[in-house]
Amino acid sequence: MSPVGYVSRIVRGLESIGTKEAVVLDGHRVSGEQVLRRCSALAGALADQGLGRGSSVAYLHGNSIESVAVRLAVQALGACYVGLRPFFATGEKLKFLVEGRPTLFLFDPDQSDEAALLCSRSGISRAFSVGASDFGENLLALADGRPDAPLDCADRGDDVSMVTFTSGSTGEPKGITHTFASSSGFFDNALHMYGPGPWRFLVAIPLSDLGGEIVQWTLAGGGTAVLMDDFRADEAVRILGRERITHFFGSPSMVHALVHEPGLRNTRLPDLRLVAYGGAVSSPSRTADAVAGLGPVLMHNYGMQEAGFISFLSRSDHIRAGRYLLNSVGRPLPGVEIAVRDAEGGELPAGEIGEVCVRSATIMAGYRHRPDLTAQVLREGWFRTGDLGRIDDEGYLYLVGRIKDIIIVDAYNVYPQQVEQVLSAHPGVAQAAVVGVPDPDTGESVYAAVVPSSEIPAGRTAEFTAGLAAAVRDTLGSVHEPARIDLLASLPLTPRGKPDREALRGRAAETAASPRT
Repeated sequence: MSPVGYVSRIVRGLESIGTKEAVVLDGHRVSGEQVLRRCSALAGALADQGLGRGSSVAYLHGNSIESVAVRLAVQALGACYVGLRPFFATGEKLKFLVEGRPTLFLFDPDQSDEAALLCSRSGISRAFSVGASDFGENLLALADGRPDAPLDCADRGDDVSMVTFTSGSTGEPKGITHTFASSSGFFDNALHMYGPGPWRFLVAIPLSDLGGEIVQWTLAGGGTAVLMDDFRADEAVRILGRERITHFFGSPSMVHALVHEPGLRNTRLPDLRLVAYGGAVSSPSRTADAVAGLGPVLMHNYGMQEAGFISFLSRSDHIRAGRYLLNSVGRPLPGVEIAVRDAEGGELPAGEIGEVCVRSATIMAGYRHRPDLTAQVLREGWFRTGDLGRIDDEGYLYLVGRIKDIIIVDAYNVYPQQVEQVLSAHPGVAQAAVVGVPDPDTGESVYAAVVPSSEIPAGRTAEFTAGLAAAVRDTLGSVHEPARIDLLASLPLTPRGKPDREALRGRAAETAASPRT
């Protein structure tokens, strides 16, 4: 790991970019010098509001050039950045604000209505808009007019650099804390997987999450981050060619959409060096199609928020063997130890299935304000992933399932119990059970079986199930929405009287080719 601090590595990268472009969005181009000047002014404005080491900022934003500068300014002060994912339902964001206890709350102007609602419900008395808005104080106005000054880096390796939120086994939001040291380790791993910079990286995933880190790694390497506010395959293909993109990261469904975009056939991509994918299951056949369509540029990485990058399947792995190897998530990154353990914690030999456990410098510091949950998954430096897998004789890791019934939809976790609770709260529902089923586009999708509380009139089934899907979407967010809802007279049960989830998965598989009800 580099002895230079994480933020200093980004600053040095921006200094090397200088007058060349550092960030691009919709034709707007800013140089490395411009990013540094903006970061310095913002850091001064934030410091005036009491931000510094040990404090934190929660920021509700989309993919904007301003968000890149704000995140770096926050971290340059040694403070912690907390990104609020835009696709989460308002209720989930509210939980995150309460759990995160931020020193300051920031938002983009186009998020002002939701920001006002969140402040009202969470008791936040002051909020800052990153630009002109009818609600909150204008942070950019506070930063404007400040004298040019070098961007000082106050971060220390063991300070908390960021908090990302996921849900626990009960569905409660959990804040995952990472230090500046582990953030620097992420960059080192990215360099190993993605190759040396400078990159021209097309970033089409939320900057409030992994996308923001990819931007920082790109800048630290002296490259250019080209942003998309929302991924669209046709526009992505145009940007890949027009901006001479060298690197792209997306979920398997995004890569699949690229490969099957008609415009790809007429677009020359001589600069494209790497297309990385991860976060969800990709079928070997679809991966092989992507290799055929894009060439030898595919790379798969396996990781999670708590542990960072764990393993990767290299470009040469994608072409050196048959499709069987494409079932693998690759071999460990340098400095990452992987052990497959049984229920008692004993290490299993190659070929046997057990829980995947990981030890590395990029393991989280812990769950924020939850030492009890941290103790459940972190033991003697080892992180228990909750994934079931096996390692072959060559050191390749294969995942075979989850210990818990988490459904992973396009790289995001969905918890069946939460969806079941929303469905069961509907007055027309007597019982509901939810499972994950394979989906060629998103890795998995949500399947729901519902027992109505009364007979649904003929011709009203589609309206009823559409209303249930909308209730889930509005309450929990779009990734939780069932892709299919079947109405049953009764749920299949296990001998203990619980919903038989395996039977439901079998039913879902039998009806997968049918139109959605």
